[in-house]
Amino acid sequence: MIVSNARHETAIVTRRDGQTVVFVRFKAGRLSCERMTETTFREEWQENHFPLAETLDRFLAHGQVHGCTLEAGKGLEKLKARDRAVVSSLF
Repeated sequence: MIVSNARHETAIVTRRDGQTVVFVRFKAGRLSCERMTETTFREEWQENHFPLAETLDRFLAHGQVHGCTLEAGKGLEKLKARDRAVVSSLF
């Protein structure tokens, strides 16, 4: 899921279990995961309808240039693989 906040920041949610949300915020420098309670997350972030594949590619390209934590990199790669599997199963 791609989300944005009131400060026009964009993030990709990599994990959500109903109580905690793990997301990667697009920012200058190294990308890393952030955690927030579900309630706080819903108050601060709103779902955005950017295309997932293109947004993931942009995050991953930024991570290759500027670096990213292992957790953030794996989370984004897993999301990309999951999205690829869903799209390929449609054809």
